[in-house]
Amino acid sequence: MLKNLLIILLLSINFIFVAFPLSAKTANSLAHDALLQQVSDFVQEQVNPHNTPNITVKAMPLDSRIRITQCQSDLEFEMPSRQRFTRHFPIKATCYDNGANWKAYVQVRVYEYIETIVTTTHIAKGEVVSKDMIKTALVDKSKVRAKSTDAMENIIGGRAMRNISRGFQVSGSDVCLVCKGDSVSIIADYNNLSIKTSGTALENGSFGESIQVKNNSSERIVKGVIGDLRQIFIKL
Repeated sequence: MLKNLLIILLLSINFIFVAFPLSAKTANSLAHDALLQQVSDFVQEQVNPHNTPNITVKAMPLDSRIRITQCQSDLEFEMPSRQRFTRHFPIKATCYDNGANWKAYVQVRVYEYIETIVTTTHIAKGEVVSKDMIKTALVDKSKVRAKSTDAMENIIGGRAMRNISRGFQVSGSDVCLVCKGDSVSIIADYNNLSIKTSGTALENGSFGESIQVKNNSSERIVKGVIGDLRQIFIKL
C-alpha cells in the first residue's frame, strides 16, 4: 500500500512540473497574439484610416523566447516619424501595468496594392488580344511594372507585339492598337468639324502614341495620334 502511495505521489509531482511550463508557454503565446492584433489595429488606423482594401498591415510574429504578459491597461505605441516611414518598420509597444511593466518591439509590414491588367493565358506574337485573355488584379505596389496599365480599352483588340506569358502585367507597349499595314480611320478636326477618311498605318503604335499614316484618297503621308482601336486623330 505504501509503495502504491509513493508511486502516485511521484507521478503527481512530475505532472505538476510538466504541466506548469506548458501553461506558461500557452499564456505567453496568447499574450503575443493579443499584442500583434493590437499593433496591427494601431498601424492600420495610422496608415489607412479609411480602411481601403488596397492597403493591408501585417505584424510579424515575435520570437517565442520573448516573455510578456497580457497587459491589463491600454498599451502605448510609438511608430517611426514620417521621414523614416517605409514599408517595413518597428513599432514600440509599452505596458504600464502595476508591477508588470514591459516593452516590446514588433516589426510591421505594410502592403499597398495597385490595380493592373495581367494576362490569363499565354498570348503569341501577332495574336489579337480578346477580353478573356486578360483581367484586372491587385498587385503589390513594389512589384508593379512601371509601364503597366489598368485601362482595358487600351489593350483589347490590339495585337501582341511579342510572346506574352500567362500572369504577365500588360502595358500599352506590349500590344499595338494600330499595327503597320492596318486599315485605319483618319479623323481630322477642323473648326469644330470632324472629317473622316480611310488610311493605312505605316508604323506600329499603342494608345496615345504618334505614328505616320497614309491617306488612301490623297496618297499623302500624315502624322496623327492613336485614339481608339485603329483610329488616328489629326489636327488640320
